[in-house]
Amino acid sequence: MADVFTDLQTETEALAELAERHGSGPGPDLTGYFARLTSTARLVRLSVEHPAAFGVTPQISYDSLDEAIVSWLIEQRKATALLASAPPVPELPWSDGPLRPSVLAAAVLTELFACGQDIADAVGVRLRRDDSIGHVAYYGIRTRDRVYHRHQETPPGQFRFELRAPSGELWSFGPEDARDRITGPAEDFCLLVTGRRFAEDLSLAFSGGHTAEWLELLER
Repeated sequence: MADVFTDLQTETEALAELAERHGSGPGPDLTGYFARLTSTARLVRLSVEHPAAFGVTPQISYDSLDEAIVSWLIEQRKATALLASAPPVPELPWSDGPLRPSVLAAAVLTELFACGQDIADAVGVRLRRDDSIGHVAYYGIRTRDRVYHRHQETPPGQFRFELRAPSGELWSFGPEDARDRITGPAEDFCLLVTGRRFAEDLSLAFSGGHTAEWLELLER
């Protein structure tokens, strides 16, 4: 797996290419996805360049897909470069609390993953994922407790995650002796934690009562 900043840059260009290839002509309006991504990129820039002023950015809209893609690419390339050159401390402000630049890059990659899946579903294409989704899986695992906090629940002990990468490599997170385990394809896990698919439609296995509880809260 490449470093998160390289993967963020690569996935940015891949998403733009996907939209350019399949979004022209009659069909679904994809501009809203890029408006949302542009807003995120601007928040990243604000977080790095003016952390004391970090907050909500103005709502964005575009008149054409070409305008949306180009505007987003400009903002995202700048945001990625800023994250890659930012020192690891102090942590950068973000909506879920301060994050290291590398973790914030993983958060942005997670949104790219989700929007890329939305666009692929809208235009009817099947994406071929690579091991860059490891950063998305990591962020999904890192933010596991957020699901509990959102529902005013207390998170349990750690889970064991064993996820199979697109390359076939096994990615493992959490204690080996944990009773609560989630196993299966890493892509399926990423689709689950980004809310793009339900567990019943995926090849994931859950063992232990707490994983069932987490899944119920996640999909609620």
